[in-house]
Amino acid sequence: MATLDSQAIASGDASLELMERAGRAVAREIVSLVQRSSVSSSSNEVIVLCGPGNNGGDGLVIARLLQKQGVQVLAILADASRYSPECLAQLSQFPEAVTLEGSGQAAMEAASGRCISFASLVERLEAAVLVVDALLGTGQREAPRGGIATLVSAAALEKVRRPSLCVVSVDIPTGVNADTGALLSPHIWADVTIAIELVKRGMMQFPAREACGEIRVAPIGINGRAGVAFSLVEGVVVPRLPRRSAVSHKGTAGRVLVVGGSAAMPGASALAVLGALRSGSGLVSRTTKPSWSGPSVAAECMNVLCKNDSAFFEEGDSDEVLKAIGDADVVVMGPGLGRAPETAAFLRVCLREISSMRKRVVLDADALQLIAGSGLAIKGIDAVITPHPGEAAMMLGISTGEIQADRFSAVKKLYETYGVVSLLKGAGTLVWDGSQGGIVARGTPYLGTAGSGDVLSGIIATCLKSCATPFDAAVRGAYIHAVAGERASASSGGPIIASDVAWASASVVGDVEG
Repeated sequence: MATLDSQAIASGDASLELMERAGRAVAREIVSLVQRSSVSSSSNEVIVLCGPGNNGGDGLVIARLLQKQGVQVLAILADASRYSPECLAQLSQFPEAVTLEGSGQAAMEAASGRCISFASLVERLEAAVLVVDALLGTGQREAPRGGIATLVSAAALEKVRRPSLCVVSVDIPTGVNADTGALLSPHIWADVTIAIELVKRGMMQFPAREACGEIRVAPIGINGRAGVAFSLVEGVVVPRLPRRSAVSHKGTAGRVLVVGGSAAMPGASALAVLGALRSGSGLVSRTTKPSWSGPSVAAECMNVLCKNDSAFFEEGDSDEVLKAIGDADVVVMGPGLGRAPETAAFLRVCLREISSMRKRVVLDADALQLIAGSGLAIKGIDAVITPHPGEAAMMLGISTGEIQADRFSAVKKLYETYGVVSLLKGAGTLVWDGSQGGIVARGTPYLGTAGSGDVLSGIIATCLKSCATPFDAAVRGAYIHAVAGERASASSGGPIIASDVAWASASVVGDVEG
């Protein structure tokens, strides 16, 4: 966003003009919020908290425009050692702004000595109908401190005391890292965040996502999207395909082979099969052994039976499995596979042949453990890896906490390390292919259920047959899975199981075709 801002200024859009546009856009949203909030409030005062930089300049524009529309406004300038030229320019147009008593010399000079006591601020907050957070913008990397921290803490305490108080953040809540989504302390809990021109990627990750409240975007006429690495997967960004031809048949709809399962975990591959079938694959098979009892698999699924009746796959099973791989369009490897050393040898042979046959493959679950633990190379394979945070931590040799602290860096590191399209599961699933990324911000907490990832693998396998690139397939599959989870949960009234997601995926596929 900083780059696009600079490009807009270089092309003739003055910085102050961009600030005016941002202020106008946010003020329009705030007026409607004030009108709704003041119905249940004895006051219609809006308190605007303004920082020393351009975010604070936006706040001063908002305060001025609200006052012109008859809204009672108190603008408070945060204590700071210096202020941006744009902030000072906007302050000259709104001389009513005040600072807190005891602020430093620079703050007092900026506000021409106008100040308010902390006790008076608390009283005004108690009566306010709405608070605007325009303290810090996208440049914040450290926790708010000094006068800014004081204002943040005062607003946060009033929000806890009076949940009905409406809090609106300009561009991003103060105390949120725009890059990673980390929450700093103290921070603002907003009811509404009005993002200027673009949503900032950290806002799409937790815990920051909750601190943002409802996210609205205010376009201000900044053109171009150079440097945008991650796009929100929604609407036109979801890869779409023509609807099936009237003369299509099961062979043209895609042949998927699920290589997974073991005596201890026969059900995982069955769920991957169900995900592939319900999302539209024409022919789906799975590898298994005669003695592996477990849940019944879909009647439409075919079995590839290995004669060696051991409890897990071994290198000796590869001949039978490789023939099935040759007949498939797409392979899923990993669900329920187990982590025996003998299975690692089996997987090495399969991956070598998948590479030579130029087959597309989804690598998930135990396959990821075996690849990382045995040092199996997958660079150059047309693959999608789909780790959850714990698996990603194992694959990168770091902690799960480190993965979650900066998921964007983690998904990029997965690609750099393994050389294939990487999908990092979790709230706000991320996909990265080395040059472009996707954020799937849909879903429900109820997707955190056993087998959900196996269903996702099957759905992505279906998409790998029909999408132009593995990146598109991963993005499309993750979107279908997330929305299917929402629909299944809405139907159940809450909790769901993995097979519910598979069944609901069919309705989502229909929505994203055509």
